[in-house]
Amino acid sequence: MNDRKVQILDAAGIVFSRYGVSKTTMNDIAKTAGLARQTLYNEYPNKEAVLRAVLRYGAEKTMTAVDARWLDLSDLGDKLDVFFELGPLHWYDAVQSSPEIADLIDGINSIAQQELIELASEWVQKFAAMLDQYLADRSFSNLDAKELADFVYSTSMNAKYNAKDRTVLEDRLKVLKMTVLSLISSANIS
Repeated sequence: MNDRKVQILDAAGIVFSRYGVSKTTMNDIAKTAGLARQTLYNEYPNKEAVLRAVLRYGAEKTMTAVDARWLDLSDLGDKLDVFFELGPLHWYDAVQSSPEIADLIDGINSIAQQELIELASEWVQKFAAMLDQYLADRSFSNLDAKELADFVYSTSMNAKYNAKDRTVLEDRLKVLKMTVLSLISSANIS
């Protein structure tokens, strides 16, 4: 990704967070990025395309950070903690800091649904590949790495909804971690 796109996407992330999706304009994004509006339009045809690119850019940065931290870890619990920290907890904090939280969530869900589905699929594949190494002998277990990966990703992402505060979210993720570790342990004992 070129420097201009990074500049635009960083600025757009700030603007969407500040104003929400419906109130954000291409002019707001261009101004925050320090670019002419036409320069922004040369890169992205509309704010919907910018929003989808912001989500993709953020997810790719998170995936890269998770991969880098996972390299030094062998314990599954530690790897789950890293994902929870850089994924759901980080995203929860980012959304909670937005003064236009409801509009931000509604805008993302209505405009970028397909992008969210594609990103979820990529995360599930990443988790499945990682979980494979912890499911030692599957000949005695019917636990499938991809199904477990989908469970971990979807449950961790959904845990942030209706969490009254960060502590509740952290507790939910702790229970998820214990559940996954227990499932892996029992699958490897069978």
